[in-house]
Amino acid sequence: MLTKLRDILLTQYIGSILIALLIWQGVFEFITTAVRSMFWSYSHRNTGSLLSESSSKFPWDNIVFTGVTIALYLLTAYALARWLFPEFFVPAAAEPKNDNDGGGPELQ
Repeated sequence: MLTKLRDILLTQYIGSILIALLIWQGVFEFITTAVRSMFWSYSHRNTGSLLSESSSKFPWDNIVFTGVTIALYLLTAYALARWLFPEFFVPAAAEPKNDNDGGGPELQ
């Protein structure tokens, strides 16, 4: 069943699209969090007062939650890519060595 699913994901390009969407979602979450943090910093700096304490604390719980979400998106994309395209993850040492680099005939 998994081989049939793998074949469908490879032949219909659904797997590649899914990997790209997972990576895009992780990047989008990162950019959104960075922009929200910059806006919070800007508004916190401009609305502060010497006589009163700041009423809004930095949303650390949102940062941690978003970090975990980004990590899950990227790890899922990596795992899916490694399952669908194992030939791209073969280390260079495992590839067979060829003395002739394809530059022409060997001289003897």
